[in-house]
Amino acid sequence: MKACEIFQKTTPELGSKIVGYLRDDQKEVYKATVVALAQQRKLRPQFIQKKSREQQATWILDTLKLKTSEAIGEQILQVWLMKARSAMLVAFLDVLGVKHDGTGAVDDLPTELEEAKVKEATAAVLEKFPADEVAVYLNIFQLQQPGGWPAIAAILASEPKLAL
Repeated sequence: MKACEIFQKTTPELGSKIVGYLRDDQKEVYKATVVALAQQRKLRPQFIQKKSREQQATWILDTLKLKTSEAIGEQILQVWLMKARSAMLVAFLDVLGVKHDGTGAVDDLPTELEEAKVKEATAAVLEKFPADEVAVYLNIFQLQQPGGWPAIAAILASEPKLAL
């Protein structure tokens, strides 16, 4: 699932949580997002910046649902996951046995993942983290390899908790 589809299917609460995190904790990323999305829509960034916080969040989320915002949306989700949800990434990767830097960043992704390990890792993170956040992570993780991993695709298709 692409980033624009993730934003189309996430709940308004999760979307607001993501945008709110960027606005409050990743101010430079938030400003760059507003500028990039505004320019993409052929608007002046000041037009968006003059809106209330709630109106800005709504506009950003609506814009991220568009196919033209795919690259920006993927970057936003990656920043949110890596910075705000790194504990979830680390927990998943540890159970999978994938080496990472301690914050969830991986230099060398495996080309294949064992289905049993993916099920075990998914169950482990579903116990500790909200299902919608786990679903976002697994969908973004799938984008890190062309075509994704069959084991992750299978768990996304078969686990009702992971439906966005």
